[in-house]
Amino acid sequence: MKQSLGLLEVSGLALAITCADLMAKAAAITISGFERTNGSGWTLIKIAGDVASVQAAVITGASLAEQQQGLVAHKVIARPATGILQPPKVVSIFPESAGVNEEKSPEDAAIQESVQRAALDPALCNLCQDPACQRQKGEPRTLCLHAGK
Repeated sequence: MKQSLGLLEVSGLALAITCADLMAKAAAITISGFERTNGSGWTLIKIAGDVASVQAAVITGASLAEQQQGLVAHKVIARPATGILQPPKVVSIFPESAGVNEEKSPEDAAIQESVQRAALDPALCNLCQDPACQRQKGEPRTLCLHAGK
């Protein structure tokens, strides 16, 4: 059975949590998450489930939000395209070379090493990451060994 996607946008986080609770109690759905949208403190509630359950849950949540004068928008997508319901993939800055024989340039290797060293030693200069630099994190930039470069 294909999953459907339900979206309910309301004004305010407290109303969003109340609506999500009521929607989860009204139908057999899965709450995919909350997302702050731009402007006026709006919050988007994302739910998934079979089409009838999602429609019932969105109608229930929208009616509560409308009673509270906080309804912004609502939508049910019956059969979303592949990948819409999947969480986004996290892209790493330094991808692991699992099975890939890629040569790293010396600059990339140096950057990766300095980032790892800075994560282990937070007292290093956060500007140049050079262990020879006497500047500590939070001190003026002029104290950095590489300040004029």
